[in-house]
Amino acid sequence: MERLLDMAVSEAQKAEVYRVRSQVKTVKFQSNRLKSVDAASGEGIGLRVIRKGKIGFSSTTDPDDPRLLIQRALDSSQFGQQAHFGMPSPGKVPPIHCHDRRTAALETQEMIEEGEKAIHLVRKEFPHLECEAAIEKTETEVSIVNSQSLSQSYKKTEYEFFLYGFLAREQEFLGVGEAESSSRYANYSRALAERLIELVKLAMRRVRISSGRYPAIFTPKAVPFLLQSLKMGINGKAIHKRISPLLKKMGTPIASSCLNIVDDATFPFGPSSSPLDGEGIPSRRTQIIEEGRLKSFIYDLQTAGLMGTSSTANATRSYNSLPSPSTTNLILQEGEVPFEEMTQDIKEGILVDQVIGSGQGNILMGEFSVNLDLGYKIKDGKIRGRVKDVMISGNTYKMLKELVAIGRGARFVGSIRTPPLYFKEIKVVG
Repeated sequence: MERLLDMAVSEAQKAEVYRVRSQVKTVKFQSNRLKSVDAASGEGIGLRVIRKGKIGFSSTTDPDDPRLLIQRALDSSQFGQQAHFGMPSPGKVPPIHCHDRRTAALETQEMIEEGEKAIHLVRKEFPHLECEAAIEKTETEVSIVNSQSLSQSYKKTEYEFFLYGFLAREQEFLGVGEAESSSRYANYSRALAERLIELVKLAMRRVRISSGRYPAIFTPKAVPFLLQSLKMGINGKAIHKRISPLLKKMGTPIASSCLNIVDDATFPFGPSSSPLDGEGIPSRRTQIIEEGRLKSFIYDLQTAGLMGTSSTANATRSYNSLPSPSTTNLILQEGEVPFEEMTQDIKEGILVDQVIGSGQGNILMGEFSVNLDLGYKIKDGKIRGRVKDVMISGNTYKMLKELVAIGRGARFVGSIRTPPLYFKEIKVVG
């Protein structure tokens, strides 16, 4: 990497080399039995240069031909963006827990046995349910060097477990999925199976709900769909383009005072935890919403330079892409209200667990309209059964301001850690 950097710097004012090495093992189950075991490894290098004030970039999986890589990066700089940043100098890197030896040492047979156990537990309760599963472990080494003497590397592990059960009958289809992910290994098979079994039990009874506006509880699995608008709105690219509805909202209430959200790449063993961002900036914890008030946007070096501010260490990238601002571990502070208390408070309402796709509407502005894949009717404080052929719609920002309660039991869904959320109302079309 150092030789490549020296060669690049000799022809450009500034340069950065970003390398990713990875090993991935995946175990898949289909129709209740083992389908495949796959293993793959790879290495890729990305070269970013600043020449005559403009950004050039190229990438390769063949490190034996550095001159071609450099020439492509230099050529692309002729048409690249104007650089509004300088390469970062070395900084103090926090000791982040993102590599787990247990995950790295996980054997294929263990992964197979966990998949078999989860499927056995589900089918013991529901013999006619078809089950699928995907269990994946990844070990990655990331290295970055630049012309400002920055030279850093770290290792990261990831462990993901997805379990899905479906029942297909005449004029009837039920599909329930549950997942867990972390940088650290955990035996998820029983927890995932139990959650899936509970949802299937609730779904076995079909009930109807009339069109109207109802109180709504979003399970942790459904909350990330709702937060798409917020993630787009705080992104430095949307801020620079002046298209974010949050542009002039800094310091003002945009949600209920009970809501606190942080972006935290330092969270121990979080799915998106790392000691550095994609440009070598030391990771940090950034308060996004504090007691309902907007506290920060997220930036990489380029968007921060365009906006006359500093990077929030949110540059995300792969070896074959330029950095771009993105959230890391987006964490909603959990509340004190048990899930049972939230449902008991509702005379008639809806529990949202799975939606189909991203739906329609202006997501940036918070508008959404989406079909409900898995939802339940709440009546007189109890979950009565599954509702079908239902569409829900609303506005994320309006709902966040009308947040009634935040539950206990936060968990990661992808890289968002969230508890269940109880909203004043949502529009239901049945």
